[in-house]
Amino acid sequence: MAPPVDQSDPRWQLTSKVLNSPLFEKSPRLRAFLTFICELELTGRRLDINEQQIGVDVFGRSPGYNPGDDSIVRSQARFLRQRLDEYFRTIGQNEEMRIVIPKGSYVPVFEPNLAVDSGFAVHSSAASIASPGPSLTDEIASRRKRRNRMLAIGCIAALLLGLPFLLLYRHDPRIFLSPEARFWNTVFDPHRAQVIVPADSTLILIEEITGQKVSFQSYLSRDYLTNMALPKSLTSLTSTDLDNSHYTSMADLNLVSRIMRVPQLKEMRAEVRYARDLSMSDAKEDNLILIGGPRANPWVELFANHMNFYVDYDWKAKQNTVINKAPQKNESPLYTETASDAAHHVYGLIALEPSLDREGNALLVAGTSSAGTQSAADFLLSGQTFGGFLRQIEREDGSIPHFELLLEARSLGGNVPESGIVAYRLVP
Repeated sequence: MAPPVDQSDPRWQLTSKVLNSPLFEKSPRLRAFLTFICELELTGRRLDINEQQIGVDVFGRSPGYNPGDDSIVRSQARFLRQRLDEYFRTIGQNEEMRIVIPKGSYVPVFEPNLAVDSGFAVHSSAASIASPGPSLTDEIASRRKRRNRMLAIGCIAALLLGLPFLLLYRHDPRIFLSPEARFWNTVFDPHRAQVIVPADSTLILIEEITGQKVSFQSYLSRDYLTNMALPKSLTSLTSTDLDNSHYTSMADLNLVSRIMRVPQLKEMRAEVRYARDLSMSDAKEDNLILIGGPRANPWVELFANHMNFYVDYDWKAKQNTVINKAPQKNESPLYTETASDAAHHVYGLIALEPSLDREGNALLVAGTSSAGTQSAADFLLSGQTFGGFLRQIEREDGSIPHFELLLEARSLGGNVPESGIVAYRLVP
């Protein structure tokens, strides 16, 4: 049995203070991460602090998971380092010690807080040095006064020059940022992980083979992979084959590639996670970009109850539809993509929703087909066209509200030259 942590250890007392601070109280995964590694370090079990063990004990990964394929520990360690830096820069700036997790390691280091120590050192050294002669003292004092005066003048000048621009920006950020930039700044949050989740095309394949719909609970527990009833005609295919298959569509991969090139994402690192490998804690605490409807990306179901427009699959008719829960004037309750449609209409959906923990945001991009998803992606990244829509819905202070946007396009050989807005809703 592992020895308990000595509650009187100043290092553990500091750890407890950090864990109970406002910066950590709403981040259960970061709290669990920091608790785990500090407990191991302070009870002499440093050798147990490794990526594999953290993934299993903190993030619920299976004992045999491959850290090379799943970067959950590395990405959360980056956020933990940032959160610790922020704590000791703000709330804990006067602590005598600080907690550091060096890059390339997960072992916490308890080191003196140099910000506090340096202030003490200057004071004590000044007191211990004998006073120089009057002329030298006067010269030093004079130089310091001149230097401080110049610094003060420079700071005041910078403040006077910059203050109008700062006030102008705070009053109306539209002067400096395009609506598209403000939108992506809303989607991407430097204090949260950004996870892009393309559709699980293997799930659709399994449903087509078995003729059975996979529920979200079954998808989450992965029961559908172990209890799969494959037709006897498929003698060469096993459930293990499908479990090891990670298929998605080219439309989804194209959108992932384009999102990764958005300028606002350059300062941050976004993860691309296969839908089957996402966990409930990921979904709650991260800013998600979900690609695909609920049939191929069941995580979308978590947002369904709060959405007006919803991409669904009609099992009886074998076709994808967009449900309009509360049709307004000149709107249809149902928008259906059918093979018999001579005009080849497809529908795309873009939705910016509050995250599940209401602390961040989630972006949903879906369509009634790959062409429909492409139409939504093209509109989302079109620049001027999408910017025009954002200008229409932006608030007075320039911020972008949550919204749902339904698009219609014509598919010409799988390509969609142009999309048009069918309807939209602002999400309270």
